[in-house]
Amino acid sequence: MRKFTYIMLVLATFSLMLTAQEAKLGEKSKSITLYSSNDADTPMLINESILGESDDAAYFGLYLEDLTFPKAQELSYPHTYGVLITGVVKDSPSWHYRLRQDDIIMQISGRQCTNNAALDKIQQSLRAGDQVSITIFRDGNVESLDMTLGSRGDSMKTSTSTISKKRKLSPGYGGGSWIPMWINLDMTDINDLIADPAMGFTKAKEDGLLQQGLGGKLSIGKGFFLGGQVTSYNDTKKKTNPTDPNYHIWLRQSNMMGGVTLDRRIPITKNFISSVGLMVGGANHELEFLNTDSNYDWNTLPSTIPSSNNTHFLLNKSYLLVQPKAELMYRFLPWLGLRAEVGYAYGYPLTQDWRVKGLENENYEVTHSPETKYEGLTLSIGPWFGF
Repeated sequence: MRKFTYIMLVLATFSLMLTAQEAKLGEKSKSITLYSSNDADTPMLINESILGESDDAAYFGLYLEDLTFPKAQELSYPHTYGVLITGVVKDSPSWHYRLRQDDIIMQISGRQCTNNAALDKIQQSLRAGDQVSITIFRDGNVESLDMTLGSRGDSMKTSTSTISKKRKLSPGYGGGSWIPMWINLDMTDINDLIADPAMGFTKAKEDGLLQQGLGGKLSIGKGFFLGGQVTSYNDTKKKTNPTDPNYHIWLRQSNMMGGVTLDRRIPITKNFISSVGLMVGGANHELEFLNTDSNYDWNTLPSTIPSSNNTHFLLNKSYLLVQPKAELMYRFLPWLGLRAEVGYAYGYPLTQDWRVKGLENENYEVTHSPETKYEGLTLSIGPWFGF
């Protein structure tokens, strides 16, 4: 298992090193031809200065304005959001994909374009070569088209075949989901305790536990995604005390793992996306016991607390966690996909022994406690909302 962990760590590190390149910033100035109407024979020249923009910044080649209510009425547009195209740069990506003046951009890859500022944020998360799906309103109809973005320095050719050769697949923009995750933990130490004849509980599953939780991630550019994930398992049991049938023993068993994730997505096709990544965070095992006869009287509590057999305590063991992982996602819709992920969780114990937690965050050492590991293969299959 440790060999698998080392291999995954090497793969993740190698992928990050291959793709991490700093954008070169510079100052550029050029003249462009803007067609401000649907008549392709009526150009006007505009001098545009581009300061401090990276070479791979996403470029649409559009002039845009916030949509006003009078303009929406004029175009018979029924919604209160959208961005109006007022001009298209000749030989730009938008020019080749036939966008034109008075088109209204409604969505880009499932993300609503509320106004020009919202569209600008979407554009900043994209890079030259990304493929996006654009939803527009034109002549009373809603239309969609797939478009490959360029950069301002590109000399894009007019033939569709040339554009197709340069097309790069989009890694997406992120999302989130419910995370079901099977983890193969060694439960021997815990089972030796809870299945002891003095308590008589049945053993926890030794072939893996199903943890559940939430996770999400957002694009930070160049195919990298930053996010977080947390999953947990809980089980509660009750048994009659074998030594005194007037008492019952309650057991709550739980474990949790979570942290910050960094992934590098690698598109295979338009709908198949692979990724490698790493989660760094924490994990813990927790066992809570209550032995009670359920007989509590306010008048006798002063003597019950120090002298009765009613007991309650919480056992805990915490770990630092590293989880290298690989993922494959299939996108059914622009906002819905199915993801499968395999990884390996490795926990480094913060203490060699188990601890009993007190009321004010005190920790009491449990002598002769085992060096329980938090380590095992993980597998997760479930839905993904977003892209």
